[in-house]
Amino acid sequence: MNARVLAVGAGWVAAVTTTVVAWVVFVDSGRLPEYSGGQPIFLTVATLSAPALGTVVLRRQPREWTGPLVCAALITAMLSALRTTDLGALSQLTGVIALTTVLLPGVVAVDQPALRASHRTVRMIRWCWWSSAVGGLVVAAAAIVGGSVPRSWWSTPEPGPASAVATILLAGYSVVVLIGVAGAAVFAVSRYRSMPRGGRAALRPVVLPLVGWSAATAAATGWRVITGVGTPTAEFSEPGNTLFVVLPAVLVSVLAIGIGWIEVMVRRSARSAVSVAADGPGQRRSRETDVERYLSRALADPSIRVLYPITSSTGGWVEEWMDGTGDVVDPDVTNPDRAVTLIRRGSTQIGLIEQDAAAAARPDAVELVATGAGLIMETERLMAAARRDLEQSRQLASRLLSASDEPRTELRAQLADGPLHDLAGAAADLAGGASLTDIAQRLQRIAAQVRTISHGVFPPALTTGGIKAALPGAAAPDRRYPAPVEMTAYLVARADPHAVIEETRTDDRAALLITTALTPAVTVRDRVTAIGGSIQHADARWTITVPATG
Repeated sequence: MNARVLAVGAGWVAAVTTTVVAWVVFVDSGRLPEYSGGQPIFLTVATLSAPALGTVVLRRQPREWTGPLVCAALITAMLSALRTTDLGALSQLTGVIALTTVLLPGVVAVDQPALRASHRTVRMIRWCWWSSAVGGLVVAAAAIVGGSVPRSWWSTPEPGPASAVATILLAGYSVVVLIGVAGAAVFAVSRYRSMPRGGRAALRPVVLPLVGWSAATAAATGWRVITGVGTPTAEFSEPGNTLFVVLPAVLVSVLAIGIGWIEVMVRRSARSAVSVAADGPGQRRSRETDVERYLSRALADPSIRVLYPITSSTGGWVEEWMDGTGDVVDPDVTNPDRAVTLIRRGSTQIGLIEQDAAAAARPDAVELVATGAGLIMETERLMAAARRDLEQSRQLASRLLSASDEPRTELRAQLADGPLHDLAGAAADLAGGASLTDIAQRLQRIAAQVRTISHGVFPPALTTGGIKAALPGAAAPDRRYPAPVEMTAYLVARADPHAVIEETRTDDRAALLITTALTPAVTVRDRVTAIGGSIQHADARWTITVPATG
């Protein structure tokens, strides 16, 4: 079974077991009336919600550890808040958990893809996390061996001041924790400030609770040191419980909800994306590109689609639009629930962003975020064009491989239905006693049919006199061109007596410009493409450009 699924399953077992045991011990102790602020109810609901949230996130991101880590961070935060409650040995266990997992929420938040933290930042926070985990175990061991534990560390029947060794170790441990929470807060704020104003909405559910958790954890860490060196009493004040124990847990729950919201509503894996029908404009594909993932996170709109222009060979108008994979798609410009933003760089049109109509209320945010993603968009546009060209080349090569079979099949059919059929009839008539004069006339007609068919395949006039001689009824230049060029021009214009063939220049190179009202065959269009020509269709007329150099 998947290790991430097992981790979330272990979270369910830990949450349910801890809740049941804690309530049994808590009710048995008779201390329930002392808590009028509803802390036990909050801790119970939050603890049981942890594996549920982890399950939902894991279903959306089955290949990532975000779900199990959110579950673990929330459960350990709730267990840490139980350390000041008289739960016997469970209080000591939760006290150790509080010392070893204090930075886990910060690690989960900074490692979240929405913040796009650098590897250096992630390594620093993780280093603080591992150092605080090891240091917490050492501090807990020193306190237990010393036989004196302050009540602020965890609930104990006979609280007392921490030993000198435990206090010194706690001071070093607290420095590491303060570095970790300060680093997480500074990074979150700087990342938030670096985003365009309109794009900050998607980061607020993570940044705001992360900064609040950092401040609350720093305060709780300092409070733990101060109360440890004093003279602890058996009683534990309600204000201290609320401010330094429950408040960090509350902020961790808010942080977990924010991460879950981004993972479920904004950031979507390829596996969870909605597949799109081929003829359904405006819908999402099953594959999401890097630019779309970036814009979805920045603008909190998972329905964003990025399209790139397909321009004519002359670099003029936009003929069609393609997505990041090179597939031709139609933008949904008629749906009132969708909005379209064109992205330009100078006079060059880079792409089109199609998003939910609610984003139209802040078009400046869309443009600013897209400007930040401009380099990625330009790279993705070039890659999409390369994929499209590669696919077109593959299809062209496939058609060219079979192109020789089509004329052969057509020629065979013409011979079978015409001359061969007439020859068989002439042979039968000759055997039946027909005169040689009649048979000779029929053979002459059959020979004329053969010449007509052969001229249709490759007229002799084209070889000897060029395009003008082969197409006397068409307007064509009276000069010779390479054989591939002449054959291509002939195949394009032979069926249209009103076709116009004229010489022009494209990029300082001579070319034949052929205008016809008839649709060229697919094999003819492939031939034009193969020799470097171009094809345009507008106003019921076809314009084919063939390089005159062959």
